[in-house]
Amino acid sequence: MTDTRTLSSSSSSTTNHVNGTNTTPTLPSDLNNVNGLTTYVNTIFHQMEEKFLAASDQVMNRMNELGRKIDTLESNLGDIISHLPAEESTTSGSSPSLVPTQQQQQQTKS
Repeated sequence: MTDTRTLSSSSSSTTNHVNGTNTTPTLPSDLNNVNGLTTYVNTIFHQMEEKFLAASDQVMNRMNELGRKIDTLESNLGDIISHLPAEESTTSGSSPSLVPTQQQQQQTKS
């Protein structure tokens, strides 16, 4: 008994005869195209991953740099506040208000 199966695709067809003599199917040319496409997609994904890692490193370096600048700024402001006369500095340890109070505004008008 002979079993004949036909596999059709858009560009090629493969016939496999299962009668004990010919059981190895021939690969359609579309399979080569699929393998090539898979390789291409993997290459693109790898390139995207490298670019993402580089961008991520740049962002992290910039964040670290900004953190150092903020630390320096806080230190400098602390030094400035500590050198203010006692009457201008606050007793709670917070920074002085930059907005003049009503009493200060009245004193400047007189």
